[in-house]
Amino acid sequence: MKILFYNVTTTIKHGGIESFCLGLAKNLANLGHDVTICSGSPINVELPHNVKILTFPFIPREKFPDFGSRFKKFMERLSFAYSALSTLKNDKYDFFCIFKPYDIPVALFMKKIMKCKIIFFSGGTEFYPGYGCFVKKLDYFFSCSNFNASQIEKYCHIKPVVLPNGIDTQVFKPIQPDLEIKNSLGITNEKVIISVCRLVGLKGLQYSIKAVNKGVHNGYNLKYLIIGDGEYRKNLEKLVNSLKIDDRIIFLGNKNNFELPKYYSISDIAIFPSIANETFGISIAEAMACGIPVISTTVGGIPEVIGDAGFLVPPCDEDAILDKIKFLIDNENFRIELGFKGRQRVMQNFSWDIVIKKFLEYLNV
Repeated sequence: MKILFYNVTTTIKHGGIESFCLGLAKNLANLGHDVTICSGSPINVELPHNVKILTFPFIPREKFPDFGSRFKKFMERLSFAYSALSTLKNDKYDFFCIFKPYDIPVALFMKKIMKCKIIFFSGGTEFYPGYGCFVKKLDYFFSCSNFNASQIEKYCHIKPVVLPNGIDTQVFKPIQPDLEIKNSLGITNEKVIISVCRLVGLKGLQYSIKAVNKGVHNGYNLKYLIIGDGEYRKNLEKLVNSLKIDDRIIFLGNKNNFELPKYYSISDIAIFPSIANETFGISIAEAMACGIPVISTTVGGIPEVIGDAGFLVPPCDEDAILDKIKFLIDNENFRIELGFKGRQRVMQNFSWDIVIKKFLEYLNV
């Protein structure tokens, strides 16, 4: 099978869509399929060695007039297509895979030229006029969760096949605590809480920071590691300063995926306090795969990921987060058991072996 993964942000950004694209490409290549990733330049992420990479320039969305975010994203994608398609049309692929709805018109155009089949992996609800008509022309239509599939069905009366995101359980696994990292961060006998996400308001870290602050004032010895970056970081840093807990919160910026298990290894609890309707939550599943008990919220597709292998609290509720933090710290055996249960859930539902098998069965490959 010769397959092309077409997504402008795969090589330049860290995120759920990007991780899924890279993981799917790598695992299909491991099975002997001819896999190419077509993405934007420059390259800012670690790429699988067994996958061909084609990169092309594009105009970032920020440079277009502000006629709305969808307009800017669509124009960014068109600028990428203008650079890439003259090269792509000279090759033949069995499958042309896309991850964003703004790429559907381009993919359908390439289908006529390449005589290939189009696969769309949906991870959101960025609907626009014509979306319902376009998706009816797709050959395969996947969604990362039942929650997202139901959103799409409600909008355009077509229900995609649910294919969950995959997790590399050989990378994300329980390991011995990394004492070098622990010492470098000045962690001694504190209980360590960790969050890994883009630093945007909808991730809800303002509520977990407030919960940690209350926990410290309640006598709990806590350190909170925040991995990730984004436009909301300054707001979070101001909050930390106003609460006078600078010595308790450590902003670590972005880290490569292969580094994350080292940080999970020195952590006791992972928190993902999202207040948005996230369709899946790859970072949540990665933490679970590392055997770390997780606390997250009841929004979007997150309950499908966590199931009964973690704690779910209402969004925007710092006191509910604090209650779960205190319970997990006060009940060490339960904390360990919950981490083990999370690892088992990921192995049984979201490991790449499981996801790839389902994917190839749907394609009859």
